[in-house]
Amino acid sequence: MAELIEIENIHTKIIKCFVSVYELGSISKAAQECNVSQPTISKAIKSLESQFCVGLFNRDTRLFSPTDAAKQLYPKCVELCSAAQAICSELEIIKGGNFGEIRIGFGKVIAPLGSLLISKIVSDRFNDVNVSVIAGNPTTLHRSLLQSDLDFFICHTEGYELLSNTEQLICKPFSGLKVDAVVAPKAKFLSTQSDITKYPWTFPKVEVLKTSQDSFYLNYYRKIKTSGSVLYEIDNADARMKLVLSGKAATVSASIQSKNYISTGQLKKLPIEIDHFPLSTFYLSTKQLSQKSQQILAVLKNYIEILNR
Repeated sequence: MAELIEIENIHTKIIKCFVSVYELGSISKAAQECNVSQPTISKAIKSLESQFCVGLFNRDTRLFSPTDAAKQLYPKCVELCSAAQAICSELEIIKGGNFGEIRIGFGKVIAPLGSLLISKIVSDRFNDVNVSVIAGNPTTLHRSLLQSDLDFFICHTEGYELLSNTEQLICKPFSGLKVDAVVAPKAKFLSTQSDITKYPWTFPKVEVLKTSQDSFYLNYYRKIKTSGSVLYEIDNADARMKLVLSGKAATVSASIQSKNYISTGQLKKLPIEIDHFPLSTFYLSTKQLSQKSQQILAVLKNYIEILNR
């Protein structure tokens, strides 16, 4: 029988250093992410290689590339770091006595509306529950979910295809969101540019699936991006809307959020056909949704469907 490797003395911080170097492909970038010095990162990697008895990175070229051993170990190391973070998060909850908190994540496109509706739902129907909301891309939300920093998150259904380590992830269809491409009628570029893909545009910083079948992505977004017409990448929805209202850019917005501006003539729809934005709920099979979470989701879904009419 093969001799077992002694790993009792391997600290999770060292594993985290390895994960960071693997993901970022750079000791200097990993040092910044881990908030330590570069020599500390180098020492951690050498220590891990010594204890694992394998080389983890090729250093004989300018590219700092992972070995086959590192590629095999990486998923397990990610799981270990996530599990350690999850334990720490649960301990903080236990120490704070905050067992009634529900932590929700939203993708960047749905986040402004989702946060607004959750605030209303909680104040109207669930004022005995503490609810916190964060916004992010699918990968950052998924990582927060694995680390027990979220109970569930809602984002574009295609976000699932961007994720790895999804063995424990459950993705369920939630609802759809009507979306419009909008611009201010006073925007000067409307009279000087006939090609919509050459208009100045503002979008949030989003992860886009290159194999997406979304009509806006296929027919417009790729061309807009390629032509360099995305002049403003801004996550804050209010800031994006101010740019659009001032006539400096066009954007894509949930119909629910833009309809008042359209009815008053401050905005108008562009002649672009956009598919409904399909949303799904993501949570872990190892941590089923609480009854309160299910109730909040049901009310949220009902609100969105009413507003979409």
